[in-house]
Order: sequence, then C-alpha cells, then structure tokens
Amino acid sequence: MTLDDTWAGERAARWLRQAAGLERQMAPVSDVLFAAAALRPGEQVLDVGCGTGPTTRQAAAAVGPDGRVTGIDVSPDLLEAAAATGAPVDWVLADVTTWSPPAGAYDVVLSRFGVMFFDDPHTAFAHLAEATRPGGRLAIAVWGARTESPLFTVPLQAALGVLAARGIPEPDGLSPHEGPFSLHDPAATARLLDEAGWTDVRSAEHLLPLPFGGGLDPAAAAELAADFGPTRLAVEPLDAVGRTAALAAMTSAFADHVDERGHVLLDGFVRVVTARRS
Repeated sequence: MTLDDTWAGERAARWLRQAAGLERQMAPVSDVLFAAAALRPGEQVLDVGCGTGPTTRQAAAAVGPDGRVTGIDVSPDLLEAAAATGAPVDWVLADVTTWSPPAGAYDVVLSRFGVMFFDDPHTAFAHLAEATRPGGRLAIAVWGARTESPLFTVPLQAALGVLAARGIPEPDGLSPHEGPFSLHDPAATARLLDEAGWTDVRSAEHLLPLPFGGGLDPAAAAELAADFGPTRLAVEPLDAVGRTAALAAMTSAFADHVDERGHVLLDGFVRVVTARRS
C-alpha cells in the first residue's frame, strides 16, 4: 500500500458512500478488538489504516483527555473525512512501510482491518515496533481466509455462479488468501511479527454475526455486494443483463440469512492478534 491513487478517487468514494453502514456492520469487531487492546486513560495510541476514523475516535474516548491518539492512513480522501469530525486526534497521511516514526512514542498500536495491504509487511511492522515503547502493546483485527467467512462466500458464490453460466472465467484478484485476507494464517503472522520486533504473539478467533451493510434487506445487500468487496470483482465483467441476473442470485442467497427484522446477517471469521514490543 503506497501513497498513490490506490485509495483515492472512485475506490475512496465507494468507501465513503458506504462508511456509515459498514461501521454498523463492523461494530461487533470493534467490541472484541477493544476488549483485547484494553486501552487505559492517559495512553498514547496509534491507529493504523484508520480510514474515516471510527476506531480512532473510539480510542480517543477510551484514553481520555490525558491520553492522545494518532490516526494514520494512506488515503487523503478518507483522512479528510476523518478530520472533518473535529475529534481530538492527530491525523497523519503516510505509508507505514516508508514512514519514519517517532521512536517509542506510543503505548499501543491498534488496527481494525488496516494492516493487511502492506507492500512490505516486515518493514511496516518493524516501523510500528520502532514507534512503540518497550513493553508496549499491539492489537489488530484481521480477516481469516475468505472461505471461512459466509459474509464473503454467500454473495461471491452466487455471483460466480452467474459468471459460470455465461462461460465467463473467474476474474483475477479473488484469492482467498491475499489482499484483505493476507494475514489469515496465525502461524505465519506470528513469525512475521516476531521477526519485526514483537513478542508474546497471540491470536484469538472470533466467528461474529455481522449485519451486512449495517442492516439491509436482501435486495439492498445485493446492491452493496455488487459495489464493494470481493464480489464487486466478480460482477465487473458482466453486462447489464448479467448484472441483473447476479443481483437476483445474490438476493436469493441473502434471503436465506436474514434476522427477525428481515436484515441480512452473516458470520465473519476474524482473528484478533495481540503482541508486545520486544
């Protein structure tokens, strides 16, 4: 992940369009992440890949007026939206891989799905270790493999079925172990962190029921899936007729996973990884 247009333009615009609903979707993840981070009043916290800043603001509330929180991200568009909230937070536009951090400045490094896209993970996590005081803490939420989360597999398999019926090959970029799922392997993640200057690495597994898009009916959830996440890549090769068929297939698949209000509810497999600065 570098400071280019990767997280600007239309990609950032899609995220901003869905930010409120996605935050409601991810609230259960924040619950387990912040329980593991155990932030205390007065601590200095770095939130990595902070996006529009929901977890950054939550961290600021946890550490109180005697603490301080910094949110770091590569997207100028998302940071602009974060800064517009007026929260008592320092916002930093930087790529952690090439960042020169202040040595030992932070008690805690925190991230909710913000550390899986590093171009050079070892260097990035080494920089984060350098920025953390000895004995300081790391708490990050990462996805398991894509195939372990119905949140991803239910809409994606429906869309891929439409592609197959039309003789369209599966597009590139849908590896269950890359991109947002690159830290799915707890043993490999532990080795990576150990080599980057962290110790006492632990991984806690959580299968969390997540309200798709924050609480959407099956048809609305299908529209979101077509616009966001891995399923968007599957829908892109389709013409208008094929897209309509994919939306219908996803709507039907989602209809089997609704709560008492008729909102789509699907499990997401999340690992919360914790460690200490060596």
